[in-house]
Amino acid sequence: SACEKGGQWQQALELFENMWGERVERDTITYNAAISACEKGGKWQKALELFERKQGERVERDTISYSAAISACEKGGQWQQALALFERMWADLVKRDTIIYNAATSACEKGGQWQQALELFGRMWGERVERNTITYNDAISAFEKGGQWQQALELFERMWADGVKRDTTTYNATISASEKGRRWQPAFELFERMRGERVERDTITYNAAISACAISACEKGGQWQQALELFENMWGERVERDTITYNAAISACEKGGQWQQALELFERMRGERMERDIITYSATISACEKGGRGQQALELFENMWGERVERDTITY
Repeated sequence: SACEKGGQWQQALELFENMWGERVERDTITYNAAISACEKGGKWQKALELFERKQGERVERDTISYSAAISACEKGGQWQQALALFERMWADLVKRDTIIYNAATSACEKGGQWQQALELFGRMWGERVERNTITYNDAISAFEKGGQWQQALELFERMWADGVKRDTTTYNATISASEKGRRWQPAFELFERMRGERVERDTITYNAAISACAISACEKGGQWQQALELFENMWGERVERDTITYNAAISACEKGGQWQQALELFERMRGERMERDIITYSATISACEKGGRGQQALELFENMWGERVERDTITY
């Protein structure tokens, strides 16, 4: 258990195997600790192997056993295995709780299976299993990845009615869902509501909100200024800016026809020692091209070689 908490999965397994040589009986707690060590170490195959060995040694598999095994599959991107374990619990007469449902829902969300995630979310009501913030966050994230922005917003509003607290992750997933659904107004409204609910806004929050402004700039041409305002506000709120932040802001300027602002942001990245990737270059080159600055566009294109940024069809 100490090895499991310290992230020493190999040492945990070594101790587990030594028990056999010293003729020390292994019980449910022993197996659970070893499976959990593998889960935390990202070794889903080992976790499943131990889970199956319990049956051979006639060691009872309980809620903790299933929870650790399902979480291991979830972290390993094995949503089908996670669901198979989830369904087996019924046959083993093991009760499914909120943690189990959350792990299974998260596995479906990470695997892009938003329909499966929604089905699990609905089944919790039938089994009278409490849905908490993590449950809702996973379901909203599943909708976001599936391009279902309306369903994401509906779940977001239901949280208030169900008395479930909304956190930064809740808002980030819902804002991102609105942004991907090209609904910049709901995205920006949610961004503003965070202040009223005293929910912390982080880099992901700002990135999604700035991207939403970039979409609006493309459609209406008037939101590039709002994108830059959000970008500058990050400094005041001590929120770190990353490559994605800069890319979103440059893209907003590009779509708003502001090539000078796009170039200025591009140069600032060097000052902040921020990596410039193919998206950065593509957006800045496109801004120069739209602004009739062919020379600057060509210079940027040539700079890509020096910074070892791969050029693609869009860049060309």
